[in-house]
Amino acid sequence: MPLCCLETVTMPLLEEILPGPLLERLIAPRVELAAGAFVLYWMRTAVRAHENAALDTAIVAANALGIPVLVYHGVDERYPYASDRLHTFILEGARDVQAELAERGIFYALNVRRPGHREDALEKLSGDAALVVTEEMPIEPLRGLTRRLTERIETPLVSVDTACVIPMPLSRKTHDRAFAFRKATADLLAARLTRPWDEVDPEVHFEDPPTLYFQPVDIAAAHIPSLVAECDIDHGVGPVPHTRGGSRAGYARWESFRANHLSRYHQRRNDPSDLDAVSRMSAYLHFGHVAPTRIAREAAMFESGGSDKYIDELIIWREMAYHYCFRVEDVDSLKGLP
Repeated sequence: MPLCCLETVTMPLLEEILPGPLLERLIAPRVELAAGAFVLYWMRTAVRAHENAALDTAIVAANALGIPVLVYHGVDERYPYASDRLHTFILEGARDVQAELAERGIFYALNVRRPGHREDALEKLSGDAALVVTEEMPIEPLRGLTRRLTERIETPLVSVDTACVIPMPLSRKTHDRAFAFRKATADLLAARLTRPWDEVDPEVHFEDPPTLYFQPVDIAAAHIPSLVAECDIDHGVGPVPHTRGGSRAGYARWESFRANHLSRYHQRRNDPSDLDAVSRMSAYLHFGHVAPTRIAREAAMFESGGSDKYIDELIIWREMAYHYCFRVEDVDSLKGLP
């Protein structure tokens, strides 16, 4: 029987049930789980169903409570620079994640805002949930969206670092120089660079579809160009045909680069005329279609000057920015300048 049906049961603390690799990524520990119909994962910046610490945190909590996980993925029209190019890339990623979640038996609900479909379902879904889990992204507008939802709901909400190999909560100081960040995090990186990721399997699944408060999009069956055309966004910036969104396209690009060009990355990366000098993985990392933990682990398998430099760029230079924003509240103002 789900714990939500047992009023006398004391709810566990989330930190007490999480394994170490997930606990070190939890931003708000000492959260007591509540009663609810499901655990809600508000998917935003880690659009993948593998090596996803937020998804795994939701699954661990749901398993402890004996309830299923519901993944809510909202695609708004109001994010900065919303255009056909970005919307198409995002929805191609949604198609992959829907298929990947279906294979794991996890319910996925995609809400694409457009005329006639602008229901604000997230707050209502949060009210039905025992816990809301989302990704930590320490910049606006996502930081503000998280804060405002927390203020409007009574359900506990936690954020989890899904973006970094070195978890953001583990940094103790603000570093604005790469050499200082590299030195301070050397031991943390060494312990995590080649660590395999243990996926968590859900134990409970929905017997009947939950109440969603909106009409979800079956992106597997949808015609993405037509869906994008319905949205109130900038239609003057078109998709990039040679860069499809999604985990499959992202890893295909990575595997080609790793096999053919990674070993010489340190020698070629600054040559703008060399089209194969860099991995072109930024978009897939930005939208969370690929896992940085997997990319770093697979790069580390190739012991070369190119792989060493690639890991340095991927982790030290990229993650120093995440850790800096995580520690500095006014990072988008003059106060945030080093």
